Amino acid sequence: MLETLQALSKKKTPYTLKIIFFGSEEAGLQGSKYYVSQMTDAEKKNTVAMINLDSLIAGDNMYVYGDQGKQGKLRDLALEIAKKHKIPMSTNPGLNPDYPAGTTGDWSDHAPFKAVGIPYAYFEATNWEIGDLDGYTQTVKHGEIWHTENDNLTFLEKEFPGRVKEHLRGFTIVLTELIEKADKAF
Repeated sequence: MLETLQALSKKKTPYTLKIIFFGSEEAGLQGSKYYVSQMTDAEKKNTVAMINLDSLIAGDNMYVYGDQGKQGKLRDLALEIAKKHKIPMSTNPGLNPDYPAGTTGDWSDHAPFKAVGIPYAYFEATNWEIGDLDGYTQTVKHGEIWHTENDNLTFLEKEFPGRVKEHLRGFTIVLTELIEKADKAF
């Protein structure tokens, strides 16, 4: 986030950028639900998009998701940016019929925004091709990482040398350019 903000501090966007660190995501999305509940109809209408960052390091693969139809254009733009920069980012391949290709579940802070019709892009590192094909099993080597004793930087750097740097670099490049161009997706 800090690298993205530093890069954007020298640039102008045709919209106001708000950076929000939501609390209580694990306790039922309390922070993001509250924020959206306090938005006026005009604020909701004027919100270009919500970009969600959640668990960017542990997983084997870098992903970006969006909604179906027009709401998925932000995801598609992020994938174009990643391809241009040769960053190995993809989206949910849709192997599980409960989660159509390109989408994800409503378990993270993007969900309250999605519920009121605000387009979103959701960045995450996991592995949709193992376990129950639902994105909850992050690695081939160690299975689930989230919410385990292995969910820490020391373990991740030891077990997956270079992953932290690679993922953060890739997500930062795509995020920065996506924020600059978000209005062009619609």
